[in-house]
Amino acid sequence: MTIRMIESEQTRVVRVARKPLLPPLAYHWSLQVGERWYEIAPMKETKEANKINSNRGSMANGTRSILTVEASVVGETTKTDEEIERWNQEWLEEHPEYELLTDNCQAYVMDLMVWLTDNNYRLLYNTDTADVDQPEEFWTNDGFEIETDGTAISSYTAGQSHGCAGPLNAKVTVGKLTTETVSTGASQFGAFVDATAAEVEANFGNAIGVSAGLKGDTGIGIRGGNAEAHVLGFGGKIGQDGLEVNTPLLGFRCCVIL
Repeated sequence: MTIRMIESEQTRVVRVARKPLLPPLAYHWSLQVGERWYEIAPMKETKEANKINSNRGSMANGTRSILTVEASVVGETTKTDEEIERWNQEWLEEHPEYELLTDNCQAYVMDLMVWLTDNNYRLLYNTDTADVDQPEEFWTNDGFEIETDGTAISSYTAGQSHGCAGPLNAKVTVGKLTTETVSTGASQFGAFVDATAAEVEANFGNAIGVSAGLKGDTGIGIRGGNAEAHVLGFGGKIGQDGLEVNTPLLGFRCCVIL
């Protein structure tokens, strides 16, 4: 196992943000590496062609909204801007046209995130609809520690996989332990321990989802647009992703229009 600290310019924090379009059913996603944001341009700008926009600042241009929740830390990367630019060009060659249910902003962010972090990430969100292949390597056996801008997070993952085909998406996680304290404003604060021995999760977008496994999550606060509270796996959350109820063995989530 290797756990790295954010302590050099070559290692940069990776964050994901989303703007509600029709919560909890539809969101626009963007990804930040260091100070630079990446996102798929809106259809009104590109018509049917996919285009990747990039900008520096506190938020991606396409995610600017009073409803946008502050970006969540998902991991770290040692990839350079030049490597990201080459990867972006390859992604556009493989996904030249925008498809609402498949080759969209969420598919781009998921693919980029997995590549940047070598599948060593912690993501709070579920995809609404996207076409995402499972990573080549399931076993990660790696971790990271990050302290930045009001967030302190330590995460270790033995193995994980997240595949999507339109609104259908599935996740498999083995041996994941994440501790997080966050205090970045009214939209994100609290302390959390996310402990998963093993879990299988299946979702139909953000409309409905079920999970089974063995978990011991404990914590309370607001993050990722949801208020949540858990004690040793018992608890739930409510917010932009609807309503979720969990036990150590089973979980259920459904759409609630807020």
